[in-house]
Amino acid sequence: MRYQFEPGDERGALNLVDRDAVRRGLASAARGTVISLAQPVRAGATPIAAMRTEPVHFMSRDGGDYAAGLPERPGFGFADDSILLACHSGTHLDALSHVWQDGVMYGGFSSDEVTSRGARRCGIEKAGPFVCRGLLVDAVPAGTAGLEPGTPIGVDVLREAVAAHDPRPGDALLVRTGWPRLWRADPSIGTQSWPGLDIDCVDWILQSGFALVGADTIGVEVSPSTDTTCGSPLHIALIRDNGIYFLELLELDALAAALAAHSRHDFLLVVAPLPIHQGVGSPVAPVAVL
Repeated sequence: MRYQFEPGDERGALNLVDRDAVRRGLASAARGTVISLAQPVRAGATPIAAMRTEPVHFMSRDGGDYAAGLPERPGFGFADDSILLACHSGTHLDALSHVWQDGVMYGGFSSDEVTSRGARRCGIEKAGPFVCRGLLVDAVPAGTAGLEPGTPIGVDVLREAVAAHDPRPGDALLVRTGWPRLWRADPSIGTQSWPGLDIDCVDWILQSGFALVGADTIGVEVSPSTDTTCGSPLHIALIRDNGIYFLELLELDALAAALAAHSRHDFLLVVAPLPIHQGVGSPVAPVAVL
């Protein structure tokens, strides 16, 4: 099933996260256990695509300023810091303006709407914060640290893992591959290849009504792609053609362990992108509640 939204819509599949979807998510948070799904923000601590700048964190005021003679006034001292962070580095949410094909992005808007000042259409600020039910697929085989780079994950793996939970419109699908653990153990594997969803997953994702698809890799879908005509076919088929959001570079090890301990796959997912004016993506610190 492909969902059609109002002409001119800029929010896409997040329109499916209605009150029923929110309540379904809240019902999954029975134990009150809170788990962070965000990678650390530190240069060298999380993988990043080569075309993007690693995080830079610097102090604009610190204890050394006071040690050098800066007085505490009026009656106190303080520290301040700043960070330079690519919107698509670390754990982040892609906006619907992030990708296009043949000059057309989600909603039929022209790629000309994305200028040097940002995205005049489908910017990340149109997404807003949301909560919904999340379903986790742990695709890491037992006894291994993770899937090898370039390993495609087929639709049968996804369908079998969450069959008992009856995916509903407005749910989120997260997939653990274990790739960040492999990268941290050996950064020489690089950031050009990773495991991920194969092209045969598209129709099932659409039929299930997922508003968001996420993974612990740079691009959610397998890289290099098994499609010889397009380097990122799922970005086009899901984000561009259907307004489904991608949540990338998640940290899913703790969530997978907690869910496995209770033989579950479902949880409450909380995501709040920064309201970056005309941004094509946003760093996020998602939270799962069991």
